[in-house]
Amino acid sequence: MKDSADGARAYSLRPRDRLGLSAHYFFSFASLGFSFTFLPLFLRDRGLSFTEIGGLNAVYALAGASTQIPFGMLSDKLGRRKPIAIASALALGAIYLALGRVQTYAGFCLIYLIAGVLFFTVATLTNALISDWTAGTRATGRNFGITRIWGSLGFVTALVLVAVMPRISLGSSLLPAIAVLHWISGLCISTVTEPERHARAPQPFFRAMPRLLGNANLSVFLLTFLLYRIAENGGINFLSLYLRELHGSRSLIALAYALNAVVEIPFMIWVGVASDRIGRRPPLVIAFTVLPVRLFLYSQLTSPEQVFFVQMLHGLTFSFMLVSSLAFMADQSPDELRATGQGLLNMVAATAMALGPFLGGLLADRASISAMYMALAVVALIAGLVFILVVHESHPDFSHERLVLRLSASRRLLRPVVRLLSSPLLRLPRLGSPPE
Repeated sequence: MKDSADGARAYSLRPRDRLGLSAHYFFSFASLGFSFTFLPLFLRDRGLSFTEIGGLNAVYALAGASTQIPFGMLSDKLGRRKPIAIASALALGAIYLALGRVQTYAGFCLIYLIAGVLFFTVATLTNALISDWTAGTRATGRNFGITRIWGSLGFVTALVLVAVMPRISLGSSLLPAIAVLHWISGLCISTVTEPERHARAPQPFFRAMPRLLGNANLSVFLLTFLLYRIAENGGINFLSLYLRELHGSRSLIALAYALNAVVEIPFMIWVGVASDRIGRRPPLVIAFTVLPVRLFLYSQLTSPEQVFFVQMLHGLTFSFMLVSSLAFMADQSPDELRATGQGLLNMVAATAMALGPFLGGLLADRASISAMYMALAVVALIAGLVFILVVHESHPDFSHERLVLRLSASRRLLRPVVRLLSSPLLRLPRLGSPPE
């Protein structure tokens, strides 16, 4: 949805605000480089099983999923983003510092629960800040892309440091490094100016979700986004353990994840600009098409060095989905529900972060990590088929465009699927048409 034409004012990120948000992303994702890549190894060394590690990731993500809509609604109601975001970032550093003193699995669960709430709250409200500043400019994708690349640079920087000095990834140094980086990221948010105008949510909280989910196109997109993220997170969360199982060193693991971040940077810049110029749907179609291929290739690895070839696909999956999904949600959210919309998107992403690693852990323990990647590739393939067949463009300048299946054989093959998705039983009769 667009800003109203009456009295609408175009906002864009000013240099000072872009610098503050870019610095926040840099330090926040540098901390993520340590925690995402090496905390599974830390937990494994503490005696936890694959299933228990997957369970912790599920606790972390479900805690974030269950709180993002309320925090987004609260921010919309108050018309403020910064105070909640800064407090959450500072508290996040403290909770990671406390992780080193935990001795029981219940204690690990409590730490992960609090960390999940705080991390996703920061992400929701910083995304909402960008949506506020770019509302009405038709440049949300570009502004997010060129700001978020600093997160990738921070991620790379952290992993390069580990490759050079592996001891940084050990528990005694790992947790303090994560804590300090979160504290610095919170201070960076404090330098960003709140936009002068917020359209505060005038309706009660319980009316916000029906307004968003009443948009059938958005609802089905969120379903496909959920399946996509389940497959992606299930695969990525166990990659470090998979590489160690293939006898990869800590330096190789760090470089493999660093390559992800290096590859995603140019794609993130490109897709940010392209999604504003050609629409959100083309980059999303590419992401949905490439992810099943990437997951299948992981399942075929026979040596850890082969992973570097597969990592080259990261830009086409992670970058394209990250930027385009945020812009898609911004297109479909009313002015007064920008943070609520971003909270809904992060709720779905967090739910996938819970289900993906948990299901992946079960499959890895009961079969193998290779079999897990095969199963997740099937999930990603289903998500892509539904998206391509059902979801239409959200960008206001391209919303009249629809995908046409040109091959008659493909139409005959997919006709039963299209009929099912369009049936009155599923209450999706208008999905093939652009919004009015």
